[in-house]
Amino acid sequence: MRVVIDTNILIGGADDESSHAFKIIKEVIDGRIEAFANHQTMSENRQMLRKLVKDREYRELLEEFFRKLNIVKTYKAVNVVSDPEDNKLIESAVSAGAEYLITNDKEVLDIDEYHGTKIITPEEFWSKYQNEKGDDSAWSDWGKMIMGE
Repeated sequence: MRVVIDTNILIGGADDESSHAFKIIKEVIDGRIEAFANHQTMSENRQMLRKLVKDREYRELLEEFFRKLNIVKTYKAVNVVSDPEDNKLIESAVSAGAEYLITNDKEVLDIDEYHGTKIITPEEFWSKYQNEKGDDSAWSDWGKMIMGE
């Protein structure tokens, strides 16, 4: 599964290890999801995370995430939203042939789909991902809770 993950998801994952954002990041690190970014988006991610993420363990986790990230070249600029940084995110998704662009940005979410890339929230993505894996997430989550995982 090919995805592009917005910076707001990476920052949001720091809040709670049980969050969908954190779970998605871990799946990328564990090699079960392929994540992509162009150089411009990668640069923005690193810059924003240096400013906003203070937790040392989470920063180390994100460095591991960055090592797993696939860098793509952008061949065509797009201008579909007002924020140029968000346009770069969409360019990454198009260049990567990503199935999903995962974000919490309302303006980007309003696009819904662009050149075959579905634009969804982490919660929507996690639900689709669990269904594609064939994992009954409600039972899986319940079992993990009971086992103290």
